[in-house]
Amino acid sequence: MSPIRILGSALSLLNGAWAAYIAYYHANTLQPCSHSGCPGAPGFGISSPELQGALLVIGVILAIDALVSFVGIRASFIIGAILSASVLAIVAVLWGTYSGTDSAVALVLSVLALVVDAVASRPSKGLSEKDSPLNLPVFG
Repeated sequence: MSPIRILGSALSLLNGAWAAYIAYYHANTLQPCSHSGCPGAPGFGISSPELQGALLVIGVILAIDALVSFVGIRASFIIGAILSASVLAIVAVLWGTYSGTDSAVALVLSVLALVVDAVASRPSKGLSEKDSPLNLPVFG
């Protein structure tokens, strides 16, 4: 497996674990909010606990997908990029719900995993020049 795919798998695993950690940790430490004071996606009818639950589920799925991507399945890198974009969006919407450090680490990991997974999802190169059947030795 190429180094970019190994890096993409590792970053996705770290990103998924971090997203699941902050969603689980902050769901257990945050005070319940009042009906009008829940941070979340205003105008979308989604509250902060729903987004935190979604972040936990996406983080776990991303970590499992990253483990699968260590095998080298190309589709897992595409799924990892989509899930990393989802983590990025949810953390951005919930900005201020988590500590500044936790949010910043989640954003940086998500962006890095998104970019590296997008690059790793490209098909691998064909035959190298030295392995091409057109470069057979000529005898005679």
